[in-house]
Amino acid sequence: MDEVFSHVEIDKENAVPVRYNKNYAVIQANELVRSKQDELTLLEAKLVRLAIAQILKDDTDLETYTCNASRLAEFLGITRQAIYNDTQELAQSLMRKTIFIREKDSKTGQKKKNYKILHWVDYAEYKDGVITFKLSKNLKPYLVGLNELFLSYSYEEIIKLPTNYAIRLYELLVSFANIQFRESPQFYYGNIPIEKDEAVFSMEYLREYFNCESKYPNNADFIKRVIASSVQDININTVFPCSYRLVKQGKKIAFVVFKLGDWKSVAGQMVLENFLEDRRGK
Repeated sequence: MDEVFSHVEIDKENAVPVRYNKNYAVIQANELVRSKQDELTLLEAKLVRLAIAQILKDDTDLETYTCNASRLAEFLGITRQAIYNDTQELAQSLMRKTIFIREKDSKTGQKKKNYKILHWVDYAEYKDGVITFKLSKNLKPYLVGLNELFLSYSYEEIIKLPTNYAIRLYELLVSFANIQFRESPQFYYGNIPIEKDEAVFSMEYLREYFNCESKYPNNADFIKRVIASSVQDININTVFPCSYRLVKQGKKIAFVVFKLGDWKSVAGQMVLENFLEDRRGK
C-alpha cells in the first residue's frame, strides 16, 4: 500500500535523486549528534545519514530526495525483499521519530532540562518502490552552513555497522575524537580523571543518549547489549579504534570511560577530499 505523510507542502517535481557514493561526507552539528533521539531502525538510520551526506558545503536549504528501494538495497548490501518489507512501514515510522535537543543557559553554556523536540522529516512517501522524503526544516541549523563544532565522517564508515546503537556510539565518540576537543575538559561528562585520548560519560547520560532510560534496567545488561556490542561492531567495521572501561561508585556502575582512536584516519581524509565535490552533477 502506498503511504504519504506530511507536515508541510512539498514540491515533489523538483525532488533530487539520491546519489549513492560511500565517500560522501556525513556532516552534523555536535549538538545534534550528542542529543537524545528516538531509536531508529537500522534502515532509517542509514537512510537519514545518506540524505545528510547529499548536503553540499554551499547549500542554503534542505532538499527533497527520492530514493529507489532496489538501488538502496544494492548500495547497503541487503536483500531487496528485506528492504521492501521495511519500506512499507518506513514512511510512517520516520514521521513519528523525534530528536530532543537540550537548551543551553545563555550565561553558563551548561545544558538545562528544557528540550527542543524536533522531527527527522517533514514529509515522507512510499510509492511504486520509490521513497520520497524531506528532512525537517528545523534541522537546517544543525546540517547546513556549519563552520564550527561539527562532526564529519565518510559514509563508508557506517555502512557496515549492524545496529543503530553502533552508529550512534560511533558518532558520539568521533565527535569527541577531534584533537581540538581533547584540550577542552568542559566537553567531557563526569568529574573523574581521564587521559587526553579518553572521554567519560555518566550512565545517566548514556541511557538518555540511547533512549534506554527504562530499557535494560540492569546496568550490566545495558553495558553488554548496548556499549560492549557496539564497541565490538565499531572495531570490526570501521577504521576508528576504541575501547572502554567502567568506573563504579560503591557497587554501582556510574561512568563509562572510552579510549578514543586517532582521528587522523583514512575516513577523515576522504571527507576533506570529497566535501567540495558537486554531488548532483550540476
